[in-house]
Amino acid sequence: MPSAVLPGPLTRTDIGEGIRKQGWVFAPGAGFDTGTRAQEFRQLSQAYGNLEPDAYLADGGAYRFRRHVRYTHRAVSQGVLRAHPPGPYHQSAEVNPFAGGSPRWFAPVTGAVRVNPFLHRLLLHGVDVFSGLAGAEPGRTLDWEVDVHLVRIRASAQEEGLPSPEGVHRDGFDYISLHLIGRSGVTGGRSIICDPARRPLARPLLAAPLDSLYADDTRILHGTEPVRLDPAAGRAYGYRDMLLTSYRRIG
Repeated sequence: MPSAVLPGPLTRTDIGEGIRKQGWVFAPGAGFDTGTRAQEFRQLSQAYGNLEPDAYLADGGAYRFRRHVRYTHRAVSQGVLRAHPPGPYHQSAEVNPFAGGSPRWFAPVTGAVRVNPFLHRLLLHGVDVFSGLAGAEPGRTLDWEVDVHLVRIRASAQEEGLPSPEGVHRDGFDYISLHLIGRSGVTGGRSIICDPARRPLARPLLAAPLDSLYADDTRILHGTEPVRLDPAAGRAYGYRDMLLTSYRRIG
């Protein structure tokens, strides 16, 4: 299995214990080892300039752009992610009353993104972390289906961007990880972590590249405050780029 993306102070055990205790963990981007993978991370971040409009915004907004890919990881082939052919993404209306209840066909990621080595290392780190939480022995993993969304939220003087138009919510999976790829020319966008009774627990700001949240989707609700154009930016629009991943046990 490839070496973990987070080899420093945040290990599989650290993240797992944090999630066991409180349901979620903030992982600062400075703890991620891009190292020799810096070019691969840049290539991934550049892909956000080529996302497609999200056609499923119930409020008619034009602020969200997205591409999607789904992978399968099998324990018998540790370190390998198999990309699925393009297909629909489904959430129940109960989980997502804003846009759930019917299949959504998002634009697929490009071939270069689908095989990006940094992306694969990041996802395999998630597989490692969440396998440990689900009971796998150290050094072993379990079978997972992983949904990956590249999402850009754009804000202009005419329209604020809503990363979570549905409000605080669950995604309907076992575990999730949310990774900031970049943000420019915007204010706001604090994450919101709540308990199942919707009582606020924390409002971390993902501000630096790869600032991340890992969470047990069955134990917490999450959302994000609106993103607004920073008047000091001197531009027509700003943006917040996120890599959103959802992990479902299979087999």
